[in-house]
Amino acid sequence: MSTSPPTHDNYLVIGGCGFLGRHIVDALLGRGETNVAVFDIVQRHFDENVTFYTGDISKLEDVAAAIAKSGAMIVIHTASPPHGRGAAVYEAVNVTGTQNVIEACRTAAVPKLVYTSSAGVVYSGKEDLINADERLPYPAVPMDAYNDTKARAEALVLAANSDDLLTCALRPSGIFGPGDRQAISGFHSVIKNGQTKFQIGSNENLFDWTYVGNVAHAHLLAADRLDQTYPVAGLHEPLPWVNLSLPEHRIPNSEAHPLGPNTSPTQQDLLVAQRFESGETDPADLRPVLRSKMDQFAELADQDDDAPGPRVAGQAFFINNCEPVAFWDFTRAVWAALGHIPPYTIVLPAAVGLVLATLAEIWAKLVGKEPGFTRFRVTFATQQRYYDSERARRLLGYKPIVGITEGLDLWTKWYAEELKTTEAEAESAKTK
Repeated sequence: MSTSPPTHDNYLVIGGCGFLGRHIVDALLGRGETNVAVFDIVQRHFDENVTFYTGDISKLEDVAAAIAKSGAMIVIHTASPPHGRGAAVYEAVNVTGTQNVIEACRTAAVPKLVYTSSAGVVYSGKEDLINADERLPYPAVPMDAYNDTKARAEALVLAANSDDLLTCALRPSGIFGPGDRQAISGFHSVIKNGQTKFQIGSNENLFDWTYVGNVAHAHLLAADRLDQTYPVAGLHEPLPWVNLSLPEHRIPNSEAHPLGPNTSPTQQDLLVAQRFESGETDPADLRPVLRSKMDQFAELADQDDDAPGPRVAGQAFFINNCEPVAFWDFTRAVWAALGHIPPYTIVLPAAVGLVLATLAEIWAKLVGKEPGFTRFRVTFATQQRYYDSERARRLLGYKPIVGITEGLDLWTKWYAEELKTTEAEAESAKTK
């Protein structure tokens, strides 16, 4: 899925058989690319239009051979093990593997490298992230080994950016969609365990979920624009709001919310501000953005329109659906799409949830089982965690194509078919 035309370059998608990687391959083929190759440890998909290279990303010789044989001009590195594999695996794939990709790209004179990072690289698990942008540093104490190694790998990729090898990193948040078995099985397990009546926290916390096709689309845009510079003039214009699933609403950097403050407001400015506070809308209010010193583009926006703007290369970008939603609203929407509506809701304060989760972890350890209810899940479900998308929208030209509602429908229908297939296979095995 992509709205941009084909470039007919040679592409190598590392991890192209994975959940996101497969969608990136499909997006490349869908826009007419004819030179697409995949590097992965196991070939899970068979496509006559894609050349496949088998190998281990932690082995430099495997990566180098695939890049050389593919003749890649653009490498998209999306390989990463799923959660729960352990620190040693994360280190081997995320850190050592990424070092190998960078070295192999340099040896083969690959001009472009796009890396799939994670929004979790700036998340410590201990504090809210409210409309966070890319200036936020990596936490001093990482949330876990997975996010620690993703952050270190991202830092390697961005540090490798040069005139000979242009690099950038994309940080998707809460990816969901057809092909995902990890998140959807978690939602489904809550139904099977009869736990849907419990809500931890007030449901006032917003969370970014991102449809996988939108993330794939962002990767293609990044590859296309890695060698481009964004014009300063564009920083003076407001962004349109995104309303693929939710009603039109005021968000930072949108037409509905010009930034301030204006140090010398006219009478007309004061009237506009008054209308804004009252909730009224008027097309005449959609004036150019006024940026404060707290804005990430404030210094650039003060320059003349023809001054050099920010480059795509060397940057990290948060990628999301641009419509953060209340965590439990989304959760219950998934349950409803799977055919389940909780009979009632018991709201537990976050502090109570943490105590219960601690007890559940202790009990699971005593009986030698994996805990289904953990302190991490309580924190995950009760904190604010959403990100500012302005950098991606301006520099990459990114805008989500599939909304939350449509994406959720595609995701759950796919999963329902997967369950039918699994049940049919299990029934067939019994009769043999």
